[in-house]
Amino acid sequence: MPHGAVARDDIDRIDPSEITGYRGARLAATVLLLRDGPTGLEVWVQERVSTMPNFPGVTVFPGGGVDRRDFPPRQWDSGDLWTGPSVVSVARRLGSTKYKAHALVFAAVRELIEETGTALAVHADGAPIRDAAFLHHDRQELVRHRKSLTDVLREHNLKVRSDLLHPWARWVGVAETGASFDVHSFLAVAPEGQEPDGATTEADDANWFSPSLLLDGWRHGLVRLVLPTWAQLRQLESYETVAQAVEAAAHMPLRPVADSPRYDRPFQEFFTTTPEDRIGGITWL
Repeated sequence: MPHGAVARDDIDRIDPSEITGYRGARLAATVLLLRDGPTGLEVWVQERVSTMPNFPGVTVFPGGGVDRRDFPPRQWDSGDLWTGPSVVSVARRLGSTKYKAHALVFAAVRELIEETGTALAVHADGAPIRDAAFLHHDRQELVRHRKSLTDVLREHNLKVRSDLLHPWARWVGVAETGASFDVHSFLAVAPEGQEPDGATTEADDANWFSPSLLLDGWRHGLVRLVLPTWAQLRQLESYETVAQAVEAAAHMPLRPVADSPRYDRPFQEFFTTTPEDRIGGITWL
C-alpha cells in the first residue's frame, strides 16, 4: 500500500450520504484559537452580526457546519494533504469514522481561514506559513462555496497540520432556526507569525480575550453567550497557559452533551444567573 494510503476496512464502510452526526444532527466544527497573552491564556472570539439567522449578537468561537466538500472521496489518500496525527488516530479520539474525522478537521481548518484568515497548514516541504495573506482570494472563494479546502490545498501545495488541532468538546443542540447541530470543538494553537483578523461578514467585532474577562462580561450583561461557549470558557479559565490547556485536551471526555444539563452542578451558574438581556432570547438545548 502506498505511503499515507487508507485501507478499506470496516471503519470506512459507510454510505457517502451518511454525513450526519448524533441523532441525525448536522455535523459542525468550532475552533478555540488560543495564544499566550501578556497576562495569561487568551482565546479568539467574535460577536455575530445581528442579521445572522442563528445566535445573532452572540459571542462565539469561529466555526460552522461541515460542508459536503469537506468530506473526502470514498477512496482517498490523505498523505498528500495532511501532516501530523493521522486521520485514523483523530477518528479514534473523536469516536468517529475516518470519513467523518477527515471532514471535521477540514471543516475546522476551512472555517478558521474563512472567518479569521488563519491557516492551520504548512507548505508541502514542511515550511511553516508565516503569513497567510497569499490565501486572500482563496478565502473569498471558500466563503462563496466556489472552492473546497481540498482545492486550495492542492493549488498551493499545502498540507493541513492536524497537530495544531486538539479535540476538546462535543455539544449537540437545536439552534433558533430549528436546525440541530452536532458540534465538535477543537483547541488550536495560533501559528507563529499569523495573526487572526475580524474580516468576516458574520461578525461585528472580534479579538483576543481572556476567558475570565469574557465570563465577567457575561455576568454584567455586556457579553452574550450560549451554554456551550460559556461552559468551554469556564473550562479554559482554569488554565494559565496554552500548553496547560493542550495537555488537558488529550484527556478531555468527548461524550456528546445532548440533553439539557440544567440540573447538572457544573452548569448551575449559567441557568441561575440572569444577566441584562440586550438582544432578545437565545435558545440552546
